[in-house]
Amino acid sequence: MKYPKLFIPGPTHVPKDVLNAMAHPQIGHRTPEVSVLIEGIVTGIKKVLYTDNRILLTSNPATALWEMGIINSTSKGILHAVNGAFSKKWAFVSDKCNYNNEVIDYQWGEGVKVEDVDRLLSTGKFDTFAMVHNETSTGVMSSLEGISDLLKNKYPDVIWLVDAVSSMAGIKIEVDNLGIDFLLSSTQKAWGLPAGFSIVSVSDKIFEKSKTIDSKGYYFDLMTYEKYYLKNQTPTTPSVSHLFGLQYILDKIDKEGLDNRWDRHIKLAEHTRSWAKNHGQSLFPEAGCESYTLTCIKNDQNWDIEALNEKLLQRGFRMDRGYGNLRYKAFRIAHMGNIYFEDLNEYLNVIDELLLEIKWNIKY
Repeated sequence: MKYPKLFIPGPTHVPKDVLNAMAHPQIGHRTPEVSVLIEGIVTGIKKVLYTDNRILLTSNPATALWEMGIINSTSKGILHAVNGAFSKKWAFVSDKCNYNNEVIDYQWGEGVKVEDVDRLLSTGKFDTFAMVHNETSTGVMSSLEGISDLLKNKYPDVIWLVDAVSSMAGIKIEVDNLGIDFLLSSTQKAWGLPAGFSIVSVSDKIFEKSKTIDSKGYYFDLMTYEKYYLKNQTPTTPSVSHLFGLQYILDKIDKEGLDNRWDRHIKLAEHTRSWAKNHGQSLFPEAGCESYTLTCIKNDQNWDIEALNEKLLQRGFRMDRGYGNLRYKAFRIAHMGNIYFEDLNEYLNVIDELLLEIKWNIKY
């Protein structure tokens, strides 16, 4: 069976050269060679994130890191900004873990607002604030700079947790300048690797806070990771294949150049937005909150998305048809990680051909 090329927001397209890099022979997880491998990976990730923070590597989905962030930071209460499916799920995790939490509830398509965060944090009920930087469900990218200024100037003791699942390695995030305490991601989005592995940047601030919190269990306790981090190892056996994949991707990023990588994602986003507007479609996110790694398009023209999907599958492409309640009302085009201009143009050109083929009216 020939599998279609993925233009969904995750997992994203993984080309053969990356898959081949992951097919490296296995090595022991308590050996000098794995320590050398992890040391190089951690050094590379620190450059991508502009940070001197601890970088932890975990063989689990990013959903697990939601729980890690919560239990190592929260003793009083946690405030969640909810503006899409994944930020809502993160708040649900806090509920299931029995933490005192509240949400700032936004309409889907809206970005997180500084004044709303300020209003709730001013109550003094929370020692943790959690948000999603790039809401994959809606294509909304919230500004981090305003939140950073607020927390530094008014709430320096509040721990800041940021989900960057669909932005890390695709959008420039200067972790140390922003003061993000816990920045998490997984490998199947802008990193351009298969799913099942995650990355988190941990500040000294949350690490010290974690020391004061009891009853964190074992697996998610930051203290569990520390002695292994100092040896460039992981507490449990990692996915060695992902480690070799990360090493290869970091080498590709280094060759491309960080500024070129950020610029590529911005230009791919701009190109996709222009394509949508030229077809009489509008963008789902509010103005100024459009993602650089995926574009969420309102289906103003009422295209038959299911029919389009079927025809794209016949041509060797897998499209997104909208997340949850947005299914068919909006659709997303991913342009991150291993997607370059030739890939995106090929995909958009095939959509154009198919739209003309089934005689939909296209406004140019």
